[in-house]
Amino acid sequence: MTYSFRRMNGHKAKLLNRLKAVHPALANDITGLKLPWYHIKNQAETSESDDATAEVFIYDEIGGSFGVDANEFIQDLQGIKAENIMVRINSPGGSVVDSIAIYNALVQHPANVTTRIDSMAASAASVVAMAGDSIEMMVGSQLMIHDAMSAELGNAKELRELAKWLDMQSDNIASIYAERGRDKTAQDWRALMLAETWMFANEAVELGLADSVYTRQVKQALEEAGVDPTEEEEKDSPIDVDSEEEMPEEETPEEEEEEAKALALLMAKRHVMSNRGYKFTGRDKAPSPLAHRGTAKRSNDDEFDRIHATYQRALAGR
Repeated sequence: MTYSFRRMNGHKAKLLNRLKAVHPALANDITGLKLPWYHIKNQAETSESDDATAEVFIYDEIGGSFGVDANEFIQDLQGIKAENIMVRINSPGGSVVDSIAIYNALVQHPANVTTRIDSMAASAASVVAMAGDSIEMMVGSQLMIHDAMSAELGNAKELRELAKWLDMQSDNIASIYAERGRDKTAQDWRALMLAETWMFANEAVELGLADSVYTRQVKQALEEAGVDPTEEEEKDSPIDVDSEEEMPEEETPEEEEEEAKALALLMAKRHVMSNRGYKFTGRDKAPSPLAHRGTAKRSNDDEFDRIHATYQRALAGR
């Protein structure tokens, strides 16, 4: 969930120094490279209607090396004037520091914020998901929580200090989950994090980290009645030609095409999970988060019980 910037930046510097020796121009280009991990649609849309919605797509690793950091994201977020914001997430995680900054920026935004997990909100991305006034899970989507992680080189004293720091980071994140899933304490959530818990949509709702699983009941009902849903929206939202409110400038076809290309590229990104240090690459192998509620246990739910008992003993010894 978090990585050692000292090691990461040191490794990156060594690679760039080697590259400069053989291709200086390419090395200079890479030094200034930023890889966007989000995209915002309808940022300038304003309306007196409650239907004005801006969409924020977080479809890649949050922050990180060569990435766009939280500062730029928050600047773009503050430019949104719409009454509603839909944050759509399909992310394997990223920087815990950036994710908490984004979480707080969304919580403080005056718009009504809905976070929707389109496919996966793992690690730091699950923290961002908690910022929604409402949290929706799409059918088949997954949410994963785990302890903060770091890759570091150092002596025994430095690594012990790192372990204490990671415990503090994980406790801090557990408190965010506890704020949402109030049936559990922060210690309970920390135990689930230590077990690396993957949740399907209904499980996330059951545990309190999501409010609902998305359904298409309204749209299906209109279609079955022979009514075009888009026509209904137009009837409900008439344009007031006498309004003095300044309307935003429409995008040119070229701008729309560029935006569509950027969004398509971001949404086509594949997440590599094998190099992230996660214990479970698929939910089928992870401990069942609902085992404590009397649901059928899986064979490796015993691992969760063992981790939970170890964590409780550690707490008692603090």
